[in-house]
Amino acid sequence: MGHAMYLHFLSTSFLNCWHWKIISHSVVFINFIVFFSYILIISFQFIPTAAIMNSISCVQYKNYQPIIGEFGIYQILLAAAMIPPAILFSFSIMGDTFLLILPVDYWCYIPELATRSKEEQLALAIPKLKNGMFDKCRMYQVETNWADINVSKADESWPKIPCNNGWKYDLDQLPFVTIPMNYNWVCDQEIFRVYLVIAWFVGSIVGCLFCGYLCDHWGRDLTFFLSNWCVFVGGFWTSMCNNFYCFFFARFMAGFGVHFAFLSIFILALENVGMKHRTKVGNLALALALPVGGGIIPWIVLWCDHWKFFNQVITLTFTIPMLLSSFILESATWLLAKGKIDKGMKVLKQVAKINKKSISDDVWSNINNCYTNISVEQPSKKNYRFYRWLHCAESSRRIGVIIIIMSYQFILSMTQEGLRQIAFLLRVNHFIIFSISELIEVPAGVVPLLLLDRVGRKPLSIWLVFICSFFCLCGIPAPEVAYEIIALCGMFFIAAANKVAKQWIVELLPTVIRGEGMALASVMEVVGSVLSPIVIITEIWYRTLPVVILALMSLIGGIIIFYLPETMDEGLSASLEESDPRWSRNQQML
Repeated sequence: MGHAMYLHFLSTSFLNCWHWKIISHSVVFINFIVFFSYILIISFQFIPTAAIMNSISCVQYKNYQPIIGEFGIYQILLAAAMIPPAILFSFSIMGDTFLLILPVDYWCYIPELATRSKEEQLALAIPKLKNGMFDKCRMYQVETNWADINVSKADESWPKIPCNNGWKYDLDQLPFVTIPMNYNWVCDQEIFRVYLVIAWFVGSIVGCLFCGYLCDHWGRDLTFFLSNWCVFVGGFWTSMCNNFYCFFFARFMAGFGVHFAFLSIFILALENVGMKHRTKVGNLALALALPVGGGIIPWIVLWCDHWKFFNQVITLTFTIPMLLSSFILESATWLLAKGKIDKGMKVLKQVAKINKKSISDDVWSNINNCYTNISVEQPSKKNYRFYRWLHCAESSRRIGVIIIIMSYQFILSMTQEGLRQIAFLLRVNHFIIFSISELIEVPAGVVPLLLLDRVGRKPLSIWLVFICSFFCLCGIPAPEVAYEIIALCGMFFIAAANKVAKQWIVELLPTVIRGEGMALASVMEVVGSVLSPIVIITEIWYRTLPVVILALMSLIGGIIIFYLPETMDEGLSASLEESDPRWSRNQQML
């Protein structure tokens, strides 16, 4: 989404507007949250149980998808229901970016000079800095009225004072009134923007952890509703705010639900289609809805003209997934894995009825007996317990897989966001390049759609990140314009790898911890996006150093996933013990 979709305008603002001290404080704070997140996720894991029956009949009926329909009417409706949340996920993430940006140029507002051109106002009333740029926070003071000044250029000996009538913003650069522009959060109040960014990021990290836990304990459908409700409440709360503290908590709430507003239904959909159709269903949202949502959001911004109207339009659309949640059935896979046999069987019968499948009572009885026997023989399947590092250390294999998934998602996110920021150096309208950088993910999504079930998850991912690394290295000797175009090419391949990773992680993780595992991957995706400007800052030492770092990161990502298992043509594991044999296989690398 790339997921994680995501935050380059704010990242660029870090580079242009804020001091290293502020950046370092933000990074330290977010790293603390991530460390806390990792401990929390590990501490709430599921105690592994055996779920594989020796009975041949149970093996036959345990895979019930061919019986109720692998891709019938219900699965088609479920795939269609994923499209609005996927588009709104892009709206929410990208929308938060547009709420807080500032134009490059702004200066002290002087009412007497308001009718003059930008160039005249700057030359007459705004002092220059040592680097030749105009001061954004100070103005000249004159003894008489500005309207009576007959000169066209300021005298540098005039006294300088802070802006006392607000600021004038260059609307040719950004024809949209944002929150900082509305409340003049610039100069000594520019830190407010940093705090709102942190509020949203911390909200999304804490929300990922909470909603991931909720997804595995209370269900996918309930999590889907509550996550969208949080974004809805946070959005309207934002529209009613008129002071910093109100904005802070409102953005925290909006960020709290944003990731699982989509991930919960994404997990639910992949759990309830046949294995041969998972790629088709997953990439309908990842390859089409997500990038299209990101591609059209700049033009919605321009149409709305003001942050408050834009925020209300985007927020209202979150009523759609909340309404959809009342028609979506809970995941039968999750219900049966939790030992809720009666509810799971009820859902299976409803799905079979929607798919117009006629199934005998004997078959239903066999499915019911199969899962009842699993639940009886493994009573701990229904219970989650707290346990610490000692218990986790008993299986280094599990810890290794989780660490690789976390690291790989971090690398993908940082590389994609880093290349996106390099592409933004092109001398093109930022709204246009924003759309291009998002819509480039549509053809990138076609790659996994065509190759994922032919080549496999692991080999395709390895080749995609290696090709991305190759393009990054090609940027080292390239001239400036070609350097930025090459970054777009590398972004194409890393975006495709990111889409493969979303589905692969769902397939790798067992049902009982799938929500928490996806939550942790999303946290690392957010952290990768936040820290990507640090890579771009290295260009102050050498122009192409950022692409060298991103190339090395891509290579590392391709190497570490050698140790993850292939999941093509395999069913989803229900428990950790079912995943253990898969995770420990010494499979062919390519």
